[in-house]
Amino acid sequence: MINIHKMNDKKTSMDTMRPTRIFSMVMLLLLSSTLYAQSYFNPLLMNQLGLSHSRDVALSGANSSDYSTAMNTFSNPANQAGFAGLKLSGSFGAITTNENRSFPAIDQFGDVVANNIYVVSKGLQNTFSGGATWGRGPLSISLASTPFLTPAFTFKEEIRGSLYSPNINRDPLVGYHYMNQAGVIQASGASFGSSFGSWSLGLGVRALHGVGLENEYGISVLDSADVSALAAGSSLLETESWGLDNSPLLVNMGVIKDFGLHWRISGSYQTAYSIESTRRSALPLYSNTLALPFVTWVSDSVKSTINIPARLELGLRMKPSNSLPTSVYVSLAYQDWTQYEVTYGDSLLNASFPFDNAMQEAFTLSGGVEHWVNENVPFRAGFTWAESPIDRDLSQAIISGGSGWKSGPLQFDVAVQLSSVGYRYIDIFVPVDMAPNAYENVRESKTNYSISVSYSL
Repeated sequence: MINIHKMNDKKTSMDTMRPTRIFSMVMLLLLSSTLYAQSYFNPLLMNQLGLSHSRDVALSGANSSDYSTAMNTFSNPANQAGFAGLKLSGSFGAITTNENRSFPAIDQFGDVVANNIYVVSKGLQNTFSGGATWGRGPLSISLASTPFLTPAFTFKEEIRGSLYSPNINRDPLVGYHYMNQAGVIQASGASFGSSFGSWSLGLGVRALHGVGLENEYGISVLDSADVSALAAGSSLLETESWGLDNSPLLVNMGVIKDFGLHWRISGSYQTAYSIESTRRSALPLYSNTLALPFVTWVSDSVKSTINIPARLELGLRMKPSNSLPTSVYVSLAYQDWTQYEVTYGDSLLNASFPFDNAMQEAFTLSGGVEHWVNENVPFRAGFTWAESPIDRDLSQAIISGGSGWKSGPLQFDVAVQLSSVGYRYIDIFVPVDMAPNAYENVRESKTNYSISVSYSL
């Protein structure tokens, strides 16, 4: 939230800014607005969507040691070993994100008057996945395309004018800053698995490609008389479509060891990969002449290279001796985020700028239970504790559950997953030459819905 009377002595017109100043502000926007916001700070870290089939979502991904469909063979490609026949699967998912930001209104005596919620952002990300598995004897092969990463980010921030004491908490609404980043980075590829007695081995290869990647920035000004004047100097809303400059390949390797009918352990490894893209950038500013906020698009492109570290995961499956089928799953994943790197290249200055941030190692612990109430209806529940590579205070607890219905070769599954996180952060849109504050409280919640259908031949 921006109070105009506090900025009058610190505003700088866009016309007087040097190219180096423009670039530094663009970099500040890229790093601050995307590193420290929704869903583990998209899109520099990207929101990893690894789970697509409803069974995997309901079990929180803990079932990496057990075959569900072609879509989960990439978590551990060895889990398809021994599969016989042909199985076709498809899934539809919807991820909703709600974010509230509150800012303390402080009077002239330094007292907090109220915590004002000035950002209420609601985003919706749809995902689609599908695949097929064929097996005969000890060898099985899967083909699948699943959502892997998303840079999705939705933001709508109130812009307020200023009144003077005693109306410190009654500033009028004059407009909104608006930001929307959409799209999915899809992973498509093949995997195979083979069994050798009590051992199973697997290998998978996937290529990443962008689907509907788009950035949209702009403002909404409530005073219609000022809109025409503002539009003369900049566009109120602009959209940019972008894609990946490279074709990243991911290799997954897996191994499974069976210990009789009741115990199974597994291990899998996903190689590191890089994502390259070239995009323009939007710069939120404040116009001294118009006394209004505005957004300008920087004409020169900014190229980024993001290196994501490798992932190692261990899994366990236990089947108790119950009269009704029950399976218990546990998995532990590890990523060394100290190996994470981001490099920016500016086309105007013809230079590269590495971004250094104090990242740390992170573990993700997941557990799940599947119990078949009868031969047609399962009950599933899962839990995940995911450490944040940025700060331990941002670790998330994720709960999930689901069910389904099976009739002969046809099976339907549904699942829902819930998570939330709260933290304190600086203002995303920082006025030129002003230092950001650290008083904002952010509360984000996310819900993942999934429905899947499978057919066995």
